[in-house]
Amino acid sequence: MAGDYPSTDFLISEQGEVRRVVHLPTGMEIVTIRLPRDPVAVPLAYTIEAEGSGNHHPAEVAQAALPHLRVWLMRKYAKARRGNP
Repeated sequence: MAGDYPSTDFLISEQGEVRRVVHLPTGMEIVTIRLPRDPVAVPLAYTIEAEGSGNHHPAEVAQAALPHLRVWLMRKYAKARRGNP
């Protein structure tokens, strides 16, 4: 499954407690929250705010997006821990 959904297919952003992952080929938007005790953790619960277009399976795209979100968070917060913004 991971090969079908490369990281370049996802646009990830974080605004306060809300994290958004957009699957660019379809426009599907997945939303999750930041867990208070661990900024790198990805909760199992998510919401699909926009299902997008095209022939795709929303649950499969969402499950593919979560590992990409995890890697993005690890990179973001690892830089902050080293003192590099």
